[in-house]
Amino acid sequence: MSDAQRIESLAADWLARRDSGAWTDTDQQQLDAWIAASIAHRVAWLRLSSAWERGDRLGALRTPEIPIPAPAPAQQPQASRPPQRLSRFSLQRIAAGVLVAAAGTAWLGWQYTQEERGQHYATAVGARQSVALSDGSKLTLNTATQLRTAVNDSGRKVWLDAGEAYFDIAHDKSHPFVVVAGDRLITVLGTRFLVRRQGDQVNVTVEEGRVQIAAAKPDAKSAGPTVLTRNQAAVTHADNVLVMSKAPKQVDDELRWREGKLVFDQTTLGDAAAQFNRYNLRKLVIADPVVAQVRIGGSFDANNMSGFVALLKQGFGLAAQENGNEIRISN
Repeated sequence: MSDAQRIESLAADWLARRDSGAWTDTDQQQLDAWIAASIAHRVAWLRLSSAWERGDRLGALRTPEIPIPAPAPAQQPQASRPPQRLSRFSLQRIAAGVLVAAAGTAWLGWQYTQEERGQHYATAVGARQSVALSDGSKLTLNTATQLRTAVNDSGRKVWLDAGEAYFDIAHDKSHPFVVVAGDRLITVLGTRFLVRRQGDQVNVTVEEGRVQIAAAKPDAKSAGPTVLTRNQAAVTHADNVLVMSKAPKQVDDELRWREGKLVFDQTTLGDAAAQFNRYNLRKLVIADPVVAQVRIGGSFDANNMSGFVALLKQGFGLAAQENGNEIRISN
């Protein structure tokens, strides 16, 4: 088996395990670490998961046991045995094999579509990536981000499937730039702004210019488009859109992740821990609600969790206990 085939098989195993119904947070952390280990792992995972989602084959593979009838009596001179059954592990191996076989055809179609529509970009946990588009626009992908681009003579469009990205859009009045994030369409002509997608929630912050936020599939219940200008932000969820103004420094601090920095200003330790967890495979756990409400400030290296924990111990007298990929903070 070649290295490429081995990686494909491992990716298929991860997919089967994830859909087995017994997926845990530890499993997710291990998967994140495997994907982040190499570009080849990430490509194989994206390719097979995309083919799997489009193929919608999971329903046929979720039966926990598959009976195998015994051979006919003429072929089995000894006493007949009861039907054998495949274990869950064996079923998952079958599912993995089907994935590898089906992904070939599915990937060809998906690749053709992507070549027609544009490119697919993805970053691992803790990584960043800069992307220059053919129209002169520039994108910066934050940690654990996936997006697709289609920029050509007929239009300019980006699909933010997960994560966060900063957009510096070249002005083109005849071709508005559209970002699809979940059930939201964000339309601009030329501006600088930030979009973060967390499941069904979408956050937008405008550094310069104007953006319009609208429902991707408007209906009678949908509110009209919302326009944001410089130093404004919005949080959207379902049919709700909350708009707020921010000080220029707040916007600057929010964008410091492009330099690998996290900036806190009277931020609760619980919120700060959640931010660090976005950039690291090891996770901060703060179970004590009193400790979680401690306020902190300062600028920190997003990937240096050990340094941040050391400062918590020295500055606040807090205790830190490591257990696998968790660091528990307490009094």
